[in-house]
Amino acid sequence: MPLRSLKYFLVAAEEMNFRKAAERLYITQQSLSSSIQKLERQYGVAFFERKPRLILTPAGRSMVEYVRKVLHTEQQLVAALADTSRASTGSLRVGVTGTRGAVFMPRIWDVYHRQFPNIVVTTVEASTAELDELLRDGKIDLYIGVNVPRHSNMQVLTFMRDRIFCVFSRRFLAKAPPAWHEALLDPHGFDLTKIDSMPLITFTHSNGLRYTLERFFEKQDIHPNIIFETSRHDLALNLCRQEHGIGLVYEMILYDALRRPDVAGELYAVPVRAELPQKNTELAYRLESFRPRYLQGFIQIARAVFEEYSQTVGAVIRRAQK
Repeated sequence: MPLRSLKYFLVAAEEMNFRKAAERLYITQQSLSSSIQKLERQYGVAFFERKPRLILTPAGRSMVEYVRKVLHTEQQLVAALADTSRASTGSLRVGVTGTRGAVFMPRIWDVYHRQFPNIVVTTVEASTAELDELLRDGKIDLYIGVNVPRHSNMQVLTFMRDRIFCVFSRRFLAKAPPAWHEALLDPHGFDLTKIDSMPLITFTHSNGLRYTLERFFEKQDIHPNIIFETSRHDLALNLCRQEHGIGLVYEMILYDALRRPDVAGELYAVPVRAELPQKNTELAYRLESFRPRYLQGFIQIARAVFEEYSQTVGAVIRRAQK
């Protein structure tokens, strides 16, 4: 029972289409079909019903569960062998939501690669829900997400709370009406219920922060004056540096931008005051899996990077409040 045949079977079961599975495996459809037929002859059962459409038989569904366990065990064996020597090679599959990957992975990778130069890190960018499923299926080793679901077989580490800030340029503030000026510079933070007709530069509907804000606006019966939508954080901040509107962004987005002297000198950043759901950045990994030294090292380095962020972000933001 070659492991390759089991991998072929599992991909076919996931795709439920031999052509797509073969393309994903970079083999011919005939080779895939032949491999699965050999498995079926070996065990004396059919794993798929081919007509009228491809579906798993009861035996096929059982096979999927056991194959996942076998392949996961094989991955753990490879990890354990790689862990016997720092010179050994290995791989680490890290899931991360898009924004957190862009902001924090370069710092984590810089330290990690120097300590574990022979470990190949592969990142998977997806939503927290998708990453959680991949972790439970053993397709990634750990992930960094938002408000990670709790499971009995998973360990979750909370790194930080994601705060929301209102950003705007000094030029915008200079020409703002007195009521806007007062609301934006409130020492207690920007009361989001006072956004009213302020021109808003915001993110597209697929963005998590946009979804959170929309639920708040609906509850408060607020109809924001949206003047620009984008999926890109860098573009949103660049537009806020002009004099046409304000933006609402997570603190971590500001972190990189405000350390640049040209940006820090142009932008105000004021914490938002509103009853919004708390968002936490968290790391999750499976408890029952063998954790090689290089996986533990990644967790420790990630924790240190987020601790450094938490210790320095306040000072960076305060410079943009003067």
